[in-house]
Amino acid sequence: MEKYDFIIIGAGMGGLSAANFLAKHNKKVLVLEKHTVPGGLVTSFSRKDVHFDLGIHGLYELKENQSIPQFLEYWGAPPIDTIPCHGDMHCYIDGEKHVFKHGSIKDDFKREFSGYEADVEKLFGIMETINQEMFSGTEAPEPPYDMNLLELIRFGIKSKKQKPIFMKYGNKDAKKILDQFTDCDELKSAIYSYCPYPMVFMAFAYQWGVFSNNEYPKAGMQAIPNAVVKSLIRMGGELKLNNEVTEILVEDGMAYGVRTKTGNEYYGKVISNASPQYTYNWIKTEEKYVKKMHRKMADKKIFPSICALFMAINDQYNFGKVECITMTGRKDYQKQPEEYTDENVPIVMNIYPKRDGDRYRPIIALIPLPYSYGDNWKTEEGKVRGEAYREHKNRVEENILCRIKNHLGNDFINALEHHELSTPITYERYTYSQHGSFMGWSVEEKEYGKFIKQTTDIKNLYLVGQWVFPGFGVAGVMASGYYLAKEILKGDGIDLKKEFTDHFKSVIK
Repeated sequence: MEKYDFIIIGAGMGGLSAANFLAKHNKKVLVLEKHTVPGGLVTSFSRKDVHFDLGIHGLYELKENQSIPQFLEYWGAPPIDTIPCHGDMHCYIDGEKHVFKHGSIKDDFKREFSGYEADVEKLFGIMETINQEMFSGTEAPEPPYDMNLLELIRFGIKSKKQKPIFMKYGNKDAKKILDQFTDCDELKSAIYSYCPYPMVFMAFAYQWGVFSNNEYPKAGMQAIPNAVVKSLIRMGGELKLNNEVTEILVEDGMAYGVRTKTGNEYYGKVISNASPQYTYNWIKTEEKYVKKMHRKMADKKIFPSICALFMAINDQYNFGKVECITMTGRKDYQKQPEEYTDENVPIVMNIYPKRDGDRYRPIIALIPLPYSYGDNWKTEEGKVRGEAYREHKNRVEENILCRIKNHLGNDFINALEHHELSTPITYERYTYSQHGSFMGWSVEEKEYGKFIKQTTDIKNLYLVGQWVFPGFGVAGVMASGYYLAKEILKGDGIDLKKEFTDHFKSVIK
């Protein structure tokens, strides 16, 4: 078989990013993807005359001069044509409706939570400052595991000086900060409702900071990986779809290629865009390295999984300017995902733009039911989805639809043309992300920032994606490709950081 410099498992955004950076610097790169389209979680599919994305509603980092357009420009990829997401939110807390409008979020919170105006002012002031410090233009950090002790100390001191509010509040669990600044449960759960997971407060500051200020690709999220693939091919890289990797070939502690489900073998250094759990399960030899990595991961907490209810709505139901509807309980901000059932789990409904040529409008309800729910969704041994799985899934789907009807009424249900539920089992099967996690490792205070390295104990085997620095989010995952390529290219005397910076200096001139 033909030999490559690098073989990348998975055409998710981390794998495609690494592939583009390496191909731009004359590496011979092959990307193998088991599905019919590239993109991982940044993909689209069609049902009943409507296109659906996999759950991402909009991206702040798609704005001009943000990270995603910069990556695309550096690779020579075509730009993404976007439209602004400038809608409102309706938040139901124990059935009571609260309205937050684009451009007046803080004032609307004060109106909706009369008597707690000072609490709203303080909380949103902290969130605004955290976002200012995060987007302050300070230089991107190096991975913490690449810093020695002195560098870590210097980084900590510098961060405290440059980002004092971020360091004081942003890295603490959101519940602690909410409890510190208000005793209004409804206010806490309203803030929590937009992304109802236990996370550090910085994550909520970011979510509310960019709410109704994102961009959405006119052609759907699939437009992003499609553009990245074009630049990869233009630079000589290859993408082979419908090629599922089943084994990473390792001998004498060195990875030298992969084997696919069809028995084909491809040789070269290996970069895995799958979760590290799956990556090491594909190694059939070198047991000591496999056991060592599994020990490293044993105590690491995984970010919770998600369900997505995809719904197609006809034009009889008018959403007006609303782009998000949340449904939660007044004490939900205190809960862990393991406490949720289909009868009480928070629901986040994202209303997407109707794409040209589509007959219906896509609505996606995100539902944080855990991977373990109902005995791992009633799967059989080997994660087989049998009749019990389908019955359990259908029951959950009907209960969620019933709860949505209780909030939005029969008019919504009468306008519903199609619906189907994806479970955490679906997400795991589709993305090779352990337990269907869509954020990698936990983003709680005790776990946040404890990344595993992109290099491994097996020579010529690397990791990329949401499980390594800098972590979750489309921009973060694409940045992981940059950090990995920077480390790899260093061996050839190439300073990718300088190359990237100099490129944009020349563009500005």
